[in-house]
Amino acid sequence: MLLRRLITLIKRNRAAAGLGVKFGRSASFSLPDKIMLGGKMYSLALPEENGVKVAFIDLLLDDCYGCRDVRAPVKTVLDVGANVGLFGLAARAAFPNAIIHCYEPNPNLGAYLESQSVPGRYEYFLEAVGLERGRVSLEYNVDSVQTRSTPNVYGEVNQAAFRDVISRLGGHVDMLKLDCEGAEWDLFRDAESWKNISRVSMEYHLQGQHTIAEVIGAIESLGLRINRHVPSDGFGLILASR
Repeated sequence: MLLRRLITLIKRNRAAAGLGVKFGRSASFSLPDKIMLGGKMYSLALPEENGVKVAFIDLLLDDCYGCRDVRAPVKTVLDVGANVGLFGLAARAAFPNAIIHCYEPNPNLGAYLESQSVPGRYEYFLEAVGLERGRVSLEYNVDSVQTRSTPNVYGEVNQAAFRDVISRLGGHVDMLKLDCEGAEWDLFRDAESWKNISRVSMEYHLQGQHTIAEVIGAIESLGLRINRHVPSDGFGLILASR
């Protein structure tokens, strides 16, 4: 256990140094106001939220979505549930020439996404993503990473159809990152659109009566092979590819 923690600490400090970020230890880590990508320093704007701090470590230092492990060419990246744009930064660091589209329904995060879009060189859309076009209502939380959307014809936020966001990206997605607080269950129903996705890195959520077996079954029924699965209490991480 001690050796594993030491290895993790070394890896995190190494990753942080590559991004021009000071790390040290998780307990004393503060969100940076600058980051280095492509050999150039850029300013960041990040809210002082514990969830965002955890996400920074997970996405940019630990590479929880496995960007650095992808060996096949990645030309298109789709981020559903972008929050403040951290995955956009991780994807840009791993795939310097990719086209990256990020979707986030929370309008309060627009300024943060705009700021991170400079170093991330991604295009962002303040929309939810679902099975069909429509509207959603948002359920806010103290931490913005836990914002949830619910279909509502009178909702305050637009919802784009999954097939349309794929089409907007050129019709094929080399890498999909999915963290949409339960909306993934609707997206699983669009099997035709999933044929245009080469790999997915996602956080799943077991709301209601859903089970881990259902998640695995849904992923495999879409023609994807699970390469990594890290279950947790009520949610989990899956990396899968064709």
